[in-house]
Amino acid sequence: MNEIGIEYLNIYGGSMALDQRALATARERDPERVVNDFLIQARSLNPTWEDTVTMAANAAMPLLDFVKREDIGLLVVGTEGSVDFGKPISSNVHSALELPSNVRNFETKFACYSGIAALETAINWVASGRNRGKKALVISSDFSRMHLNMMEEFVLGGLAAAAIVGNDPGVFALDDGIRGTWTSDVYDTFRPSARHEVGNNEVSLYTYMDALEGAWADYLEQNRVDFDRDFEYLLYHTPFPGMAFQAHRTVCNLVERRKKSEVRDDFDRRVLPGLRVAQQVGSTYGASNFAGLVSLLGGQSPPGAGSRIGLFAYGSGAVGEFYSGTIGEQAADRVGQMRIDEKLAARRSIDVPAYEEIEKRRTSHIEAPDITPDFDLPPQLFEEHYRGSGRLVLRSVENFYRNYERA
Repeated sequence: MNEIGIEYLNIYGGSMALDQRALATARERDPERVVNDFLIQARSLNPTWEDTVTMAANAAMPLLDFVKREDIGLLVVGTEGSVDFGKPISSNVHSALELPSNVRNFETKFACYSGIAALETAINWVASGRNRGKKALVISSDFSRMHLNMMEEFVLGGLAAAAIVGNDPGVFALDDGIRGTWTSDVYDTFRPSARHEVGNNEVSLYTYMDALEGAWADYLEQNRVDFDRDFEYLLYHTPFPGMAFQAHRTVCNLVERRKKSEVRDDFDRRVLPGLRVAQQVGSTYGASNFAGLVSLLGGQSPPGAGSRIGLFAYGSGAVGEFYSGTIGEQAADRVGQMRIDEKLAARRSIDVPAYEEIEKRRTSHIEAPDITPDFDLPPQLFEEHYRGSGRLVLRSVENFYRNYERA
């Protein structure tokens, strides 16, 4: 069977960033402890003219410099932050990207698993041969709701990731058909309405670990691997980067009981390099595994072609999946062409009062029938980061009809 996987990969981390130490100081908490506990240096923040549609389109646009639009036959967008309960944001993205009218498109939803659900759908479509030589465009797009002055505030963020999936996996080839899965019906974290993002942190932690143990055991039933030797790196779902250490310690001790110092050393070597992006944007939701790949491939010592990576995806509600794959021949070059680190570094640093004002304004827009975003909040951001860039922005909402345009 031909290899199938990711041909091109990009992420979009927005245009603003909030320093985690500044937020901790404003909330009268120890900045160093907050950073060390959560492993987040800064979080991404959206202006009022950005939503999951614009994020998704802005992540995907650079990929179309390398792949012809007429070669795409399927578009799947994963999100838990859709702007409509009926119309999928994939249709908005399809229009914004000017894809051919015969491209099938739909939206997937499963909390933070939605991006990998979209990827799995694309992989199976290509593997079936019914793609007739076409490629799939997979996107994951999400950002946090407002949680001012709450503990959750320190793990907020957002990210969009876009991947071209096909038979030329120059970035990442997935191991054929080997997936360890685990599922349960639980309310750990969830969004019962467009305005609310709620849950129980303790239940979420234990459910995540249950899902990891169950998915890992199911993976081993299909593929007897040596955890310590066969995976050059491990990428775990990161509701916040600090969670990855707890996840790695769990699997390490399932394989063989070891000292915490031994786990820490292995974490620093095989897990920490994959957290580079999450440390700069905060919560990555369904884009978590994609962000991990970008972190590895854009780092100072990217893994070479053929390196095997183990990945764990998780979605509240709940589902866990452990899977694996190998780095492609053109991985570092293709990810490098996206200039991701440069773009993240170019985000404007926002102070805490401005962050609070933006969050309140953005929250007031949720489900409002008529919206005109304030393109001067914060001042000059639109002119400096959007005007003439070609990025997609939300121009207005009129009687619930959303109007998007290129800046």
